[in-house]
Amino acid sequence: MPIAPVDAQAIARAMQTFDAELRDTDEYKDWQSNEAQLWAVECNDRLYPPKKIVSLATGTSVNSFSGGQETNKYLSDRGFAIRRIRDAGLRAVFADIMARYPTLRTTQEFKGNSEARELFKRAREILQGWVNTTANPNLQVVSSYGKGNWATIPWISILDTRETKSTQRGTYVVYLFRDGGQGVYLKLAQGVTEVEDEFGEKSAFEVLSERAKELRPDLLDLANQGWDLTGKSDLGSNARLARLYEASSIASKYYAADAVPSDGELQNDLLVLLAKYEPIVADRVRQQGVAKDDRPLSLIGTWREVDQHLAKVREAIDRNGSWASWWSFPIKEGALDRLRPPFNLYAYEGNRRLAARLRVDEISTSNGNVGIESPWPEVTDSDWLGKKRAGDRQSEIFKTWVRIGAIDRLAPPRSVDDLEPAVGLSTPDSVINQNSFGYVIEDESPISRPPVVPDLVLPRRQDLSVLEERTGLRLELLQEMQDALLGNSPQILLAGPPGTSKTWLARELAHHLAAHQPEFVRFVQFHPSYSYESFIEGLRPIQSNGGIQFELTPGLVLATVADMREKNLADRRDVDYVIVMDEINRANLPRVLGELMFAFEYRDQTVQLQYSSEFALPSNLRFIGTMNTADRSIRSIDIALRRRFEVFELGPDPEVLERYHRKANADFDARSLVRGFVALNQALTQHLDRHHTIGHAFFMRPSWSREMLQSTWRRKIYPLIEEYFFDQPDLLGQFELERFWVD
Repeated sequence: MPIAPVDAQAIARAMQTFDAELRDTDEYKDWQSNEAQLWAVECNDRLYPPKKIVSLATGTSVNSFSGGQETNKYLSDRGFAIRRIRDAGLRAVFADIMARYPTLRTTQEFKGNSEARELFKRAREILQGWVNTTANPNLQVVSSYGKGNWATIPWISILDTRETKSTQRGTYVVYLFRDGGQGVYLKLAQGVTEVEDEFGEKSAFEVLSERAKELRPDLLDLANQGWDLTGKSDLGSNARLARLYEASSIASKYYAADAVPSDGELQNDLLVLLAKYEPIVADRVRQQGVAKDDRPLSLIGTWREVDQHLAKVREAIDRNGSWASWWSFPIKEGALDRLRPPFNLYAYEGNRRLAARLRVDEISTSNGNVGIESPWPEVTDSDWLGKKRAGDRQSEIFKTWVRIGAIDRLAPPRSVDDLEPAVGLSTPDSVINQNSFGYVIEDESPISRPPVVPDLVLPRRQDLSVLEERTGLRLELLQEMQDALLGNSPQILLAGPPGTSKTWLARELAHHLAAHQPEFVRFVQFHPSYSYESFIEGLRPIQSNGGIQFELTPGLVLATVADMREKNLADRRDVDYVIVMDEINRANLPRVLGELMFAFEYRDQTVQLQYSSEFALPSNLRFIGTMNTADRSIRSIDIALRRRFEVFELGPDPEVLERYHRKANADFDARSLVRGFVALNQALTQHLDRHHTIGHAFFMRPSWSREMLQSTWRRKIYPLIEEYFFDQPDLLGQFELERFWVD
């Protein structure tokens, strides 16, 4: 969960509070001696515990956000120096996992949790050094704390790929963490998934137990070294998978959370167990050969600008049936027989997020650094036809071509951590790489067809003459507005004095563009308290587990874009979404709009948002703003903002007023009303300016009468004129009803 934003002064005050109230307490006087404490924040030659300082500064619990990388970056971004005070050994990392994991699992979202990822990554790195995976390439260190959801029993495993390439089958060494963080088991154990799938849950316990008994005679000397060979263990959970893990145990040793031994003893125990594991593997290889993993694969490829290309790719697929895509790295030979078209290719956009899923119907890859031409010229962009590279750099050589049959924007994006790396082809650390594909086990069926919203739910836009009839405005003016909104910079501003129907026209125009699909139109009224957090995104306090946490929540714009992408309607030419921003002059516009100032002008480029990742506005998301010029002249709008909006001034319009009464009140002679209306606004313009006038909407009522005119003047128009002349009260005497409407 993101940390609530505060400035550097708040951090400095938190340090003062720590010095005055906490530094000499029993809890914190020796905080640097805690082996789990790897980092400190330094200020004025003094060291402070980073998480506690951030907790004090933000007023949130230390358990409501992640330590390590996230907290360090938060402090570093605010100008504070971070110092590593110790290198964490496995004992310290295990202590941190057991202390933090139960809290993370119960208080934070799984997706993209950086603290858990960093803890398990550090443990893997230490174990890779201990087992020397460079000299022993058959040994692979893998881990999991869940896929999509937190695991009850997280684990770290050492596999010999000759025996098994997956923890779902075969025999391997594994660390299993007890539910609740009370301790961790080191085990020689068996994969349970394949056994359960073959024999069913009830029989799987018996099968696993019998297989464990067959292996124990060769391990009897471990009993004299403190190992348990009974097959009994207690992972602290009644969950089905936890009980299967217990049944799969061949030999185990338990480390209680408060009695984890030194790194030297942990390493010795691991090497002892690996020494027993080796002959088991060798025997299996002699009998059955080297293990093979035949599970189908998917690919992960880095494509950070995928959102900018979605519309183009979909258009090409719709037109030609598929689209040829080149990549600057070859596919590993060991993966080719497991990439069985159609398969999934996930587009990685950064921050461990997979933005899109592509269906690959065919592949063609080169050997080494050789470039190849597209084997499908009929579906290849003309820029790349007959070419083997796009430029002089290594990253511009066409080493792999894939034929894409469908593309699906993932909304919300999927986490890389949801997918299982293919052992021997990718590791948890290399599965995302700018210079190679990542190889993962395919866990969902490829897209069966391009996701298209049926035509029947996308009616065509009405003819503009219908809007002309409804609004009374000139067709030429409405055409200009529509052309602007459907152009390359689809933002317009309707500006005018009170009563010129700006808000009503904005709504009508929005619904016209959206083909009268109400779910495609969003309306918001700006006001002095309206914020970036409400419009774009922000941290919102929520109650959780008896406390307050801050959750990153999309504002109106991001929620609208997410809806468009989820329905696969973003960047389409046959549908338009519209956001109406009413009375934008009442808000602090640069603060509310934030990065949209860039996104408005450069729709084909992404921009880094304040809290989340890169973002681009879909080409078919239109914006209509309204502005009361009596409150603020359009000349005083920020120049940068005005450059991004086409401004349409709506003044008092006697033609609109006359057309309205001709249609709504056929028996009413509106000529006198219109003459007085024109005379009133001429007088106001003479004494003030065109921005301080009275709009025609004040006079547009059915069954108009002299009594209605008097009531409207008394209750609506004259109070407005009084505001206009608040600093010239002597002129008010010139503005009496009878001056403009004699009868």
